[in-house]
Amino acid sequence: MKISIFVVVLLAWSITALADDSNFSTHLHSKFQTKGCTNCHDFFDKERGGLSFKSHKGRSPDMCVYCHTQDVTGFKHTDEWFAQPGLYTSGMDSQQTCEAIKTALHAKFKNKGMVARQIEIHLFEDPRVLWGIEEATPNSGMLPGGEKEKDLVKEGLTKWKDQVRAWIQGGMKCQ
Repeated sequence: MKISIFVVVLLAWSITALADDSNFSTHLHSKFQTKGCTNCHDFFDKERGGLSFKSHKGRSPDMCVYCHTQDVTGFKHTDEWFAQPGLYTSGMDSQQTCEAIKTALHAKFKNKGMVARQIEIHLFEDPRVLWGIEEATPNSGMLPGGEKEKDLVKEGLTKWKDQVRAWIQGGMKCQ
């Protein structure tokens, strides 16, 4: 009888630990792997099949504004369309993705409050991020030619913010 109770308690604890909203792996890792994120972040990486080596081959960054207009992206400044080169996330596991985010922010040189603010500003306000979140803006997922990216961050902006805040408030754990 004692062993059965122990097993039930251990199982309940394990399920709770796996669903810990403060862990990056619980909700955020899979969202960082959507095409809404990786199309941009992998753009300049040949190994990850970046678009600059496929459909955008031979195009200079100055050409982006001709197709990715304000009508398409919703951006006030269409010349800011592409993501920071060197912050690749596709194919990385949860730990690697989380650490890459912190490295890109130079988190080890800043206090957690500053890192948290930078993450919130980028993930909650940057139009490039909002583009990749389902129904965050009228232009979320819009592509030139009237097509729409289908692999976006699901569940909308409110859920996204709740999940990011849970991770930040939990100490930005890379588990």
